[in-house]
Amino acid sequence: MEFVKPLEPILIIDDSKEIRDYLSNILIELGFEEIFESENFESAKALLIDNPPNVIFLDIELPDTDGTQILEFINDHYPNTHVIMCSGHNSLENVQNTWELGAKGFIAKPFNAKKVDTVLKRIEMIA
Repeated sequence: MEFVKPLEPILIIDDSKEIRDYLSNILIELGFEEIFESENFESAKALLIDNPPNVIFLDIELPDTDGTQILEFINDHYPNTHVIMCSGHNSLENVQNTWELGAKGFIAKPFNAKKVDTVLKRIEMIA
């Protein structure tokens, strides 16, 4: 199933360049073109202002701030943006906490194209 592309632009916020590159390549393979990357929340703020994304892949553990604080900021200022939390710690508590804070999806690292595709299709259905 092809995406209709209402999900673009997409922003990846992760401090690991390898993770950003990997996820970006997966998104390109899925047919997405408008993909932006940021290594921290400070640099992501400029991207949010200039080109508000429809979907954000957000690492929970960032060096400059906690991902859940960013999630709350995005929900307050960009309520139509769908946030997918990413973490290497997929504990039930972690997942439940992000859902309660308004995340639309959760992907445990390491992820693969199938997981990314599944969560994006789920978001597309509610978008």
